Amino acid sequence: MKNKFNLSLFLKKIFKTFSYKLFFLFYGKISVNKKYENKIIKKKTIRLDNKFKYSIYECNNSRIYTNRIQDTAVIHKNIILSALSFQLRNNNFSKNIKDNIALKIGTPRKLKKINGTLVSLLTGGGGNNNFFHWMFDVLPKIAIIEKYYDLKKIDYFLCPDLNRWQLQTLILLGLKKEQCLSSVKFRHVQANKIITVSHPWLRSKNIVKDIENLPIWISKWLRKKFINIKSNKNFSKKIYIDRSDTISNYRKIINENDLKILLKKKGFKFFRLANLNFKDEVQLFYNAKKIVGLQGAGLTNLIWCRKNTRIIEIRSRYTNKLYENLSIQNNLNFLKIQSKPLEKNIKSHSVGGTLKINLKKLDKIL
Repeated sequence: MKNKFNLSLFLKKIFKTFSYKLFFLFYGKISVNKKYENKIIKKKTIRLDNKFKYSIYECNNSRIYTNRIQDTAVIHKNIILSALSFQLRNNNFSKNIKDNIALKIGTPRKLKKINGTLVSLLTGGGGNNNFFHWMFDVLPKIAIIEKYYDLKKIDYFLCPDLNRWQLQTLILLGLKKEQCLSSVKFRHVQANKIITVSHPWLRSKNIVKDIENLPIWISKWLRKKFINIKSNKNFSKKIYIDRSDTISNYRKIINENDLKILLKKKGFKFFRLANLNFKDEVQLFYNAKKIVGLQGAGLTNLIWCRKNTRIIEIRSRYTNKLYENLSIQNNLNFLKIQSKPLEKNIKSHSVGGTLKINLKKLDKIL
């Protein structure tokens, strides 16, 4: 059977090709020149603990182009600056600047010019709307920046996005709404000075190893900044993190209804974190004594828990130990319920899959 011709798709493709060529002609070809790059970049190095060293880079009269997922390019006079740019490939940063998409397609977005200093908090697609990556990839860059700069003297911060809870965290850190720019609207922006910093925890070519060994200073910094802003609501001491409203369908519990019946008998209350504001999330986890939840970004909130809080994480046997190690870092009483995904094609280290929970085992440890 022949595929039907899709006129709309064809026209979109033609328009995209034409517009890319037009932008390419207007803004010019991007190239690599390491010798030139070294002359115009200012680099500073700081430490936030005994293990991790971070670089801060500055460049005047430059521009940023990002595709918001894999690649961000910082460009000066059509020379891509490899130290300030990044390109994600296979869930890791490629050190080969020639992989950057700006070298292939140019900068196909209208350039917006701003006066002042711009700090880039861009970190790849994970920072766009994932709570873990926002808290551990994006916000810690502010911690690195404030070690050297007065945040009040920074004119703008280029953020992956600015939804309700993201903006709330930035304002709580002392930033003003008008300082914060979303890469949704500012995919191609020029400033008098651009500042970038190295990634807060991704250090090697092994992302699983790195994510299981997060720098402890990040948790401490986040607690210091946010633990005192929690709300005064009186939440339950026993909570279950309900992910049934999540858009993603690649991680779920097939017998969740039976799980909820068991938990309800044990006095647990169910919470969908999307229904809470950021202050309430902090309070919810700070107040809890027992927490049950399927592995997911919502468990990033474990950093607000008090010492010895009982954590029961439901997860695939193939997944990483991110939240287990985060619990250990924060002196929590961690237990896990592991299950093999029902799907046959689930690969090692995958966080996805459909799980069937051993309720008898869970009942014993509750």
